[in-house]
Amino acid sequence: MISKLLSLYLLCCLSFSGPIFAQQAKVYMHMKGNLGNNIRVNADIERNGSKMEGSYSYNLYVDDSLLHLSPIITLYGDIDKHNKVVLRKISGSDIALTGLFSDHRFSGSWHGPDSTVLPFDIKESYTPGSLPMKIFYLHSGKDLFHGAEGTPSAEIELALLYPETGLPVPQKVVDSVKKCIQRQFFGEVKPEALPENLMKRSEQNFYRRFGEINSRWKTNRTEGFNLEKRETMSVLFNGYNLLCLQYEKRGYAGRGNPMQHFSYDLIDLRTGKKLKLTDIFKPGTENTLRKLVNKKIRENNGLDDSASLKKIGFFSDNVPLSNNIRFNGNGIYLVYNVYDVAPPALGLQKVFLPFGEIRGVIRPSCLLFSLDR
Repeated sequence: MISKLLSLYLLCCLSFSGPIFAQQAKVYMHMKGNLGNNIRVNADIERNGSKMEGSYSYNLYVDDSLLHLSPIITLYGDIDKHNKVVLRKISGSDIALTGLFSDHRFSGSWHGPDSTVLPFDIKESYTPGSLPMKIFYLHSGKDLFHGAEGTPSAEIELALLYPETGLPVPQKVVDSVKKCIQRQFFGEVKPEALPENLMKRSEQNFYRRFGEINSRWKTNRTEGFNLEKRETMSVLFNGYNLLCLQYEKRGYAGRGNPMQHFSYDLIDLRTGKKLKLTDIFKPGTENTLRKLVNKKIRENNGLDDSASLKKIGFFSDNVPLSNNIRFNGNGIYLVYNVYDVAPPALGLQKVFLPFGEIRGVIRPSCLLFSLDR
C-alpha cells in the first residue's frame, strides 16, 4: 500500500512540459512526375523543418505498358530557407537529387552514375491505387522532480502517419488501414478513436511508466533511470494498390544500449488487408521458401550452406519464416529484429527475396504477381 501511495505521489510531482502536438510539424507527400524524357517517377517525401527524407522508384514504360519497376531508393537530406534541397542516398553519401521544393512540387536535377545528370519534375498526386496520408506529431519531456539535482528525466517523440478522411477510397479500406496502423503503432485497436487522442494516451502511459520505474529514487538516488521513447512512421511505397509502411521504434532506459525495432505493414489497398506470407505465396511452398531464406542468412553472414548458425550465435540452425515483410520494388525483404533469431551482437537480419528467385511461387491473385516484370 505504501509503495502504491509513493508511486502516486511521485507521479503527481512530475513537472510538465506541454507537448508539441500538431499535424503540420511534419508533412508527407506522395509525388509523381517525370525523370528525363520517358521515365515516370513515384516518390514519398517527408519534410520536418530543415530536414527531408523519403524514397523514390522509377517506372519505365513502352506504349503505356509498364516494362520495369525499379528498386526503392531511400533518401535523406536538408532543405534551406530558400527551399533548396540536397538529398543523398541512405546507403551512401552520393548526391541523388538537388532542386527546389515548394507549392507541392519538387523539381531539379537527378544525379546518376558516371556523372549522368537528368532533369526531374514531380508534384503531389494521389491517383487511383495510392492513399493520401497526414502526419500527426507529438514531442514532450519531463523531469521526475522539477529543480532537483540529478533528477531522472523522460522524453517522448511520436510521428504518426494516418489516412486522410473524405477520400475517393472505400471507407472500409480506409478503416482497415487505420486498424493496421493502430495495431503496429499503439499495440491496440480502437476503431473510433481520433489519432490525437491515441497519441495523448500513449504519452500518458509512457510518463506513468516513468514514474513507476523511478518510484524509489527520492530515497535512493542510485536507482534512478532516464527514459526515452521515439516512434516514427515512413511510407516506403504508395501506388499500384500497394502500401508499404515502416515503423521504427527506439527506446532507452538511461543505461546500456538503446533498443531499436523495425516493423512493416504491406497492405493491399484493394481490400485494406495486410499481406502475410500465406497471401503472397502459393500453398505448399513453405519448405522451399524456408530453404531459400536459410541459404541467404548463411550467405549474409559469410557462411557456406552446411555451416552451423548456432555456432556463430543464432538461436537455431533453422531460421523460421518471418511475416515482417518489406517491399523493395523488385522483391521483398523478410526482416528479423534483434532477439527474433539472434542476439544483439549479430544485429538486424534482412533477407532479400528478389522476384527473379520467387516468381514461380507467387500467387497469381497477389498484387506482387502483377508488379513482377
